[in-house]
Amino acid sequence: MEDFFEKKDCVDEGTEGSGNTEATAFEDNLENQNEYPEEQGTLNSEENNNSPEEQEQYPPYSSQNFGYPDFGRDNTAVQNRINYSDVLPVNDYKPMSRGLKVFALIMAAVIMLTGASVAGYFLGRSSVGSGARKNVEVNLSAKPADTDELTAAEVYEKVNSSVVGVTVYNSAGDGSQASGVFYSEDGYIVTNDHIYSEVGAPKFKVYTSDGKEYDAKYIAGDQVSDLAVLKIDGSGFAPAQFGNSDEIVFGENVVAIGRPSDATQASSITKGIISSTGRRVRTTSNYSAKLIQTDSAINPGSSGGALVNMYGQVIGITSSKLAGVSYDAVGYAIPTKTMKRICEELIKEGRVVSRAKLGITYTAINSVTAEINGYDCVGLYVASVSEDSDLFGKISEGDVITHINGIEVTSDVIVLDIIEESSAGDKISVTVLNTKGNEVTLDAVLKANTGESSYSTVIDSSENKDDNSSDGSGGIFNFPFGE
Repeated sequence: MEDFFEKKDCVDEGTEGSGNTEATAFEDNLENQNEYPEEQGTLNSEENNNSPEEQEQYPPYSSQNFGYPDFGRDNTAVQNRINYSDVLPVNDYKPMSRGLKVFALIMAAVIMLTGASVAGYFLGRSSVGSGARKNVEVNLSAKPADTDELTAAEVYEKVNSSVVGVTVYNSAGDGSQASGVFYSEDGYIVTNDHIYSEVGAPKFKVYTSDGKEYDAKYIAGDQVSDLAVLKIDGSGFAPAQFGNSDEIVFGENVVAIGRPSDATQASSITKGIISSTGRRVRTTSNYSAKLIQTDSAINPGSSGGALVNMYGQVIGITSSKLAGVSYDAVGYAIPTKTMKRICEELIKEGRVVSRAKLGITYTAINSVTAEINGYDCVGLYVASVSEDSDLFGKISEGDVITHINGIEVTSDVIVLDIIEESSAGDKISVTVLNTKGNEVTLDAVLKANTGESSYSTVIDSSENKDDNSSDGSGGIFNFPFGE
């Protein structure tokens, strides 16, 4: 105890001598505590709730001989003493068993694998066989001025190396034959979307004019336009010279080049004229397109081939001849103006992104149907408005669209042509005669009509397949009535 309190000589300015100031203060504290015995009893009455075994294993600091003074011994309690409960270690902790650790690791791996699979599935759907997307643009050439037309033989000689045969097949034995046209020198090929519509999980073989065979991969396709893009590896191929389809005229001489009978054989040529520069026909159950009509023979297998003017310029991509209807010498080709817009987006984006739609279903009212049914005007009778249309909530069933951009709607072709020339995001004005007899004009923003492809990764195992699947043509596209 004497070593704990270091003795110091202190000289007070008002008192002579020396003394132990700390010991004096300590004695004063003892006197104060004697005056308040209740506080002393309270401070010293600590309950120890630990069991005898725990007290023996972990004795309190007061019973351990650490050489420190015990101010509470011999009733020498320190005022304001704080009593602490002894902290005991946790004895019932058990580490995680090895089996539980393994189970946790397995569950974490399953969750990660499932997430990766789902992400890969949706990524794969949006980029089947696409690899890295790139910009591939073509120029549409004008007709050469002051130049004589070529003969059919000369046209064939010029274009033949740009036309290929395409065999479509799968592991189930389904297959079809088609044609295609080189879109670029690095192996992009434009063809029709319907050629694989009845061949699930299709594979592609491409046969060039020099007799070589290539494996091709699917890039993208579009049902509405009936266009698709394939790709073979390599470079130095002979892309077609594409002409401007807006320059064609009625009665103009043309030839169709394709492989109607066997994709592995040399291309054949048929000759005809332009019967119509822009005949609107239905390409699916919901959409129509403006196509070139020709009397050149376009038979199954020629789908995806070239319709060529007499200057050796491809002005259209041929599609199957009318089927199921008793028409004669009627064939269709997709104009190169449409082809350029669609194929550039299929290659770059994997789908069509700029094509526009109004987002309504309708019945066309012309002067005859208006007279028969007692309508007061001509236009488009609104049957429904889709939720993604900008007109949703603004017009309703029974309203009649009478004008688009101030142009009277005497035929639905007027509206379709305006929308086809527009892009998603463009704004048009729509004048409507509503069911209350009021005429209102609204602005509507056109939405994107991305469409879908006929391409499928699933093989149809049903026994009742379309009879057309056996004709080797990949199914005949039923213009103008759709699929």
